[in-house]
Amino acid sequence: MKNDKLYFYLLFFLLSCSVGFSQESNKEVKAKINVEQVENMLTIIGTAENLDSEFKNISFKLTVFRSNKSNSNKSKNSQDGRVTLKPIQKVNLSKTQINFNKDDQIILLLLIYDENDVIIGKDRVVVGGDEESKVSVVKPKDGLEMIGIVANETKTRLGNEFYDYFYYEYSKLKINSNKVVSVGEELTVGITTKIIVSVNGDVIDEFIARPDDEFLKYMATVSSDNVFKYFKNLEKQALYLTRY
Repeated sequence: MKNDKLYFYLLFFLLSCSVGFSQESNKEVKAKINVEQVENMLTIIGTAENLDSEFKNISFKLTVFRSNKSNSNKSKNSQDGRVTLKPIQKVNLSKTQINFNKDDQIILLLLIYDENDVIIGKDRVVVGGDEESKVSVVKPKDGLEMIGIVANETKTRLGNEFYDYFYYEYSKLKINSNKVVSVGEELTVGITTKIIVSVNGDVIDEFIARPDDEFLKYMATVSSDNVFKYFKNLEKQALYLTRY
């Protein structure tokens, strides 16, 4: 399955050039993307702010997705790293500059992880393009939030192919959740690789990948079904707590 068919897997809320999220994330470390546009140049800075009184060891990934409606070109670039935050400290994590024109749509994604690779901070910014057809908005008590995020954290072509198959199956389930589903990958012994599907750090499925399309499609269906069951169990637990 070609990447361009499933390239933009984000469902997002656009508010000018910044996006507001619920407070489920960003409680300990606040992620923020700052964008400055001067003519046809965008300056993008990803920041992290430690909201706690303790030191925080974090890692981050700032990803820039670009598409152009006039020629169907698409690209993806990421910057990542690790930082130790002092108590109540705000730092710049990454800075990049890109060209921008009226036919471009830019999606910026900043994810911050704790020492256990659990997402504790996130921010999204969208610049340009036709957003309305892609918007999915929830209005909780504390503001606006995004739903339906599936992060591609694979490292190899095989892992990326599985991500495409998984996202295709997952999107058919119409799951409306503000939790981030991640498809990750770990290199194992020899040339084998392990695929890991998780939700906000909770591992749902993991398996050794094989260069076999039918196998990858089968595992994509299994994994998406298991993620669906995970969300349904969360709904049942929430309903039970509400009743009692």
